[in-house]
Amino acid sequence: MAEKLVVQIPEEISVRALAALLKVDATAVIGKLIAGGVMATINQSLDFDTACLVAEEFGNTAEAQSEQTTINKTTDSKDAVTRAPIVTIMGHVDHGKTSLLDFIRKSNITAGESGGITQHISAYQIDFKGEHGARKITFIDTPGHEAFSALREHGATITDIVILVVAADDGVKPQTIEAIEHAKKANVPIIVAINKIDSPGANVERVKQQLSEHDLIPEDWTGKTVMVPISARTGEGVDRLLDMVVLTADMQELKADPNGTPEAIVIEANLDKQVGPVATILVFNGTVRTGQVLVVGKTYGRVKAMEDDLGVKISQAGPAKPARLFGLKDVPKFGERIEVVPSEKVARTMTQSGLKTKSAGGDSERNSIKIVIKADVGGSLAALEESIKKLTYKDASVEIVTSGIGPVNENDVNLAKASAARILAFRVPINKRITELAGKEGVDLNEYWVIYELTEMLEKELKSIATTTFVNVQLGRLRLLAVFSWNKGAGIVGGEVLDGVVKPNVSVEIFREKEQIGTAKAGAMKIGKLEVDQAEKGTQCGISLSDSTTDPAVGDVLNFFETKEEK
Repeated sequence: MAEKLVVQIPEEISVRALAALLKVDATAVIGKLIAGGVMATINQSLDFDTACLVAEEFGNTAEAQSEQTTINKTTDSKDAVTRAPIVTIMGHVDHGKTSLLDFIRKSNITAGESGGITQHISAYQIDFKGEHGARKITFIDTPGHEAFSALREHGATITDIVILVVAADDGVKPQTIEAIEHAKKANVPIIVAINKIDSPGANVERVKQQLSEHDLIPEDWTGKTVMVPISARTGEGVDRLLDMVVLTADMQELKADPNGTPEAIVIEANLDKQVGPVATILVFNGTVRTGQVLVVGKTYGRVKAMEDDLGVKISQAGPAKPARLFGLKDVPKFGERIEVVPSEKVARTMTQSGLKTKSAGGDSERNSIKIVIKADVGGSLAALEESIKKLTYKDASVEIVTSGIGPVNENDVNLAKASAARILAFRVPINKRITELAGKEGVDLNEYWVIYELTEMLEKELKSIATTTFVNVQLGRLRLLAVFSWNKGAGIVGGEVLDGVVKPNVSVEIFREKEQIGTAKAGAMKIGKLEVDQAEKGTQCGISLSDSTTDPAVGDVLNFFETKEEK
């Protein structure tokens, strides 16, 4: 008899993904849909209600997917092997989280890679040699400021172990308590690193007492929480801390199947003007490889190249391996799941294509101006609301929290404060008491007498908060006639411009037999011995290339393009 499941279903899910969730063949799901009068293909998206009905048809219980991303942290596959633990370090600002991360990373770089730390990304893997032999440990670096509470909570749901850093000279603070709550909610074991034991005023026993008030009882008090006194500055106790991480991981029996279905998540993303969208991913199961086609949320792409946390190019990333990935059409969002699909055609169908490249960070809260309107008469108010409702710029809009007739009053100020809104007073008096109250409560209060002045102000604000969008502007193509020199991703090539114009200092895509095989950066360009700033159709020129992800060959076609901000 098939196992009955409790499945969490998002607002929208493809037939393929639903079948995987229900652990049944996709054809069985399609059969249920057809029986219910719904004609669907394997890549078609289903709404929440339809997906729930299908789940229940198979005897399962369906519920709305929580906002947090859940990941299978282990697998019962017969080919499963032990994987590295994924560790998140949390703690209050200034308690030494960053110092600890830096010390661990610098002290555990694989031999031969010293000096190889070329960049900082939000996840990295170390090789640690301790009491239990040589082991790999993966760390996720989460922001420490309290404004990133939601991000930190998300981080706790994708990690195996939380190291809670508490300063011995400062004790438990609000963010410490918050981190404890997040870890408990995610059912993740906590190891406490009591840092700054070499600082004046350090009191390890006081910290243990404070933590015990939050149900973290140290082992030497007959409790179950591992607490390790350390100094991130000198490194004292850090090796013992990492040994405890390995021991805790062994108790969890974390496993993954490198040959299984790839399961990964985006933990950081940005738009690089030279290479386009870049996503830092963390693989939990299976292996993500260059050349694969991925669907990530509403975007997709073929993996053109990958780098590890040291900036070294890699062809694949297996379980618990963080990697920077190049090739997506758009910048994905933090926490989005990655799905490998057979082809770009399938990916386009699943994501409904038509995507534009965006910078990371756009969201409805950030891209909305909230206002409270007070006007002198109904006619003025109606005209204002009609004008404001038409105001949009890209993904930014104006939200009218409330509106009314008459002077601004205390209730308006309180509502504006609670809603993070500003008050716009149109042709109504504002008395001194209300002005002082608004100032005290940090509420913007502005007075207007002409509608267009008010709408122009809002238009300007919309442009300032809208998500910056970028488009790739195609310039021209060049066919390679010669490769004059080449070494480690850089060199000089020559060719003839097929169409358009080619320029130096722009991005390049490398095609071979109509298939894109890599990317590069164009440098100085010469026609004969003369350095030029462009070459037109029919012209032969030489050009230097750098940062190439592949070795070019005679006959390859270089596609030159610029990434520009869309106005």
